[in-house]
Amino acid sequence: MITILSHITLIQFLSIIQRLIFTNSTGYKSYRDIIFTMRSRLTIRKISTAPLHYDYQYGLASMLYIKLASANITLANEIHSHQGFKFYTFSNLLINDWIPDKKGLNFKTANLIISSPNVEFIRSFVEGLLKDTKFSLQRNGNNVNFIIESIDILPQQTIGETCIFKTLSPIYIKTMRKHNGRLAEVDLYPKDPKFYENLHTNLVARYKKYYGHAIEHDHFEVTKVTDVKPKRIAVGNSQRRCSHVVLTVEGDCDLIRFAYEAGLGEKNAMGFGCVDVINHKGEKGANNARSGE
Repeated sequence: MITILSHITLIQFLSIIQRLIFTNSTGYKSYRDIIFTMRSRLTIRKISTAPLHYDYQYGLASMLYIKLASANITLANEIHSHQGFKFYTFSNLLINDWIPDKKGLNFKTANLIISSPNVEFIRSFVEGLLKDTKFSLQRNGNNVNFIIESIDILPQQTIGETCIFKTLSPIYIKTMRKHNGRLAEVDLYPKDPKFYENLHTNLVARYKKYYGHAIEHDHFEVTKVTDVKPKRIAVGNSQRRCSHVVLTVEGDCDLIRFAYEAGLGEKNAMGFGCVDVINHKGEKGANNARSGE
């Protein structure tokens, strides 16, 4: 794992990476191999004393777009204007030190996982963060300020044909059903068999769209479900029913890896469906902190 301190400049950062490669201390062949094939973990510190509103995901999504645009406006505009799938996701805030507060989420530091199979997205996002490490999250007139203290470039995760996923942000899946004689959107929970059918269909469709071809073997089956925690999260002016869950999945390794990198379910770019891998001994991969749900 490589840690980038937030106070260094981008030029200093590139110099450090090149020095690591030159001394062969990382095992990677190039600077891009180190940075851009891995997910990132941000460590953020809350500067404001006021608590953060529980519905902060929309604010985080907006912050990510702003950071991306500061480094790569072409990519940011492409993502913003595209109405279809977006191939990145992020976790809930993984809070390290909860401070009891009835008015919202209060803490000193937290982690945020950013994940994408898109090499250019990860590169541009890291550059954008290094340009300006401060950001704010607003909700109902309250402005809470943060600073990014460090960015960890996490090593690639081993993915096999069987994998246990734990959600770092809840999975959102919907379907269309008749209501009063008209079709209407219905949010799905894991107790509904349609949840798993749509989860698979969505994953295969996103894989095809991203890589430009269908996957040869589209086997992806959820074989075990535990620790289901239904949630309701505000996104814009709507409420989304979603679920934190632990899933055991079996299937094609490439499809499972894509789920790990791009997220599971819908609205990944709004902070849904980010997952971590738990090995068979129950050890967590990315972070042991508690999620700010």
